[in-house]
Amino acid sequence: MLRDNKSRRDFIKSMLVGTASTASLMTLGPMANSLRAETRAEDPREGLPNPFVNQYGHPILVCVEGTDFEEMLAMGLSALGGLDLLIDNNQDVLIKPNLVHLEEPYPTISDPNSVLTLLQTVQQVTSGAAMVGDSSGFITSRLYEAVGLDPLIPNAGGGLVDFDSTYEVRRSTWEPEVPDFMVYSAVYDSPIILNLCSLKRHDCSYMTCALKNHVGTVGNPGPADTRDYLHDLGGLTEGFLHTVAEIYGLINSELVVVDARQVVAINGPFVGSPYFGEVRDLNKIVICGDQVAADAYCAQLLDGIDETFDPTTIEPTLTRAEELGLGTADLSQVEIIELGGSGTRPRPVGVNDSLPNSHQCNPNPFNASTTISFTLPKSTQVRLSVHDITGRTVKVLSSGWREVGINQVIFDASRLSSGSYIYQIKTPEYTACGKLVLVK
Repeated sequence: MLRDNKSRRDFIKSMLVGTASTASLMTLGPMANSLRAETRAEDPREGLPNPFVNQYGHPILVCVEGTDFEEMLAMGLSALGGLDLLIDNNQDVLIKPNLVHLEEPYPTISDPNSVLTLLQTVQQVTSGAAMVGDSSGFITSRLYEAVGLDPLIPNAGGGLVDFDSTYEVRRSTWEPEVPDFMVYSAVYDSPIILNLCSLKRHDCSYMTCALKNHVGTVGNPGPADTRDYLHDLGGLTEGFLHTVAEIYGLINSELVVVDARQVVAINGPFVGSPYFGEVRDLNKIVICGDQVAADAYCAQLLDGIDETFDPTTIEPTLTRAEELGLGTADLSQVEIIELGGSGTRPRPVGVNDSLPNSHQCNPNPFNASTTISFTLPKSTQVRLSVHDITGRTVKVLSSGWREVGINQVIFDASRLSSGSYIYQIKTPEYTACGKLVLVK
């Protein structure tokens, strides 16, 4: 149940579901399985259509290089089109981080400050409840305290969700011997789910990223049932790898943010004994509405930093996800935007001779107005726009043909509030971003 920002209707609903399911298992014992067989399981949760697609309907994936998560997130969301394409005002949102019961820091678990930043970004878009929840098979209230989310999230006006009650959920095409999967009701009932995951090696699934992070949405108070079923299949087996995709297909979360500024390489999912994974700097985050594409892309990133990782090992998971219609692992069908952040030079994509050689804002920080300058190697169409930290466009400064050489545009921010903004320079072949700080 929710500690904060919980409506009476949803609170009563979750209590009733939790009480009924727990009581039946506790008091009926062996009869529980027969009762489940007589009760129709829920269909998979229906996620919202991916709004982050290009004019051809292909998913957009944004990778931002840097070290400052807040700045990188703002740049990524602006390139994606803005979080308000997905989240309406008054909508409740659940952020699902990557937590474990062991006391290990980021990147074994999600960075609490990254969770807070994403929560605060969501709060800029909706007046609905912004919630955080995960389960690692540990009492969630203690888990949140151990990893530093309690009191961090409540102090910021967010809610921490206790994953207790579950729904029985199954896909209609499953064979009879496959049991109903126990999906936490707080997850299933969420209008929008944002998946905030780490990138790391895993001894059972080869890699943990967008799809594997959804294992924390299933189980049963204890945990039992679904997770036992998953692990009884045997790590690194085809059955296990397929089931990772099946679990994601029951949840269908709407957006993934992969915090890969650091990754766990060589072995995982933990750094401590007996796994002895190695923490390595990758300095990237990845944002995408197609989580199959995100995993395919992040497997390439991991391959570039971990000499022992073979990206083909996760193909059974990606292939099963594609078969279920959950997304695409064919990156040729994905519009990939790669940006530099925190002062790093943007990484070129596409036709290099039209990329801005440099771009800057002066003065920065500024009061009321500043000048954005950029140099074009050739004449081209350019759209110069300014976005808030959620990626929402607040002003289009220029849109049209720009000549080769140095271009300068004055940004009048006299009607905007103090804060951080992102300027975006977009040509037909390339997108570049920079940070603006308005101080009044």
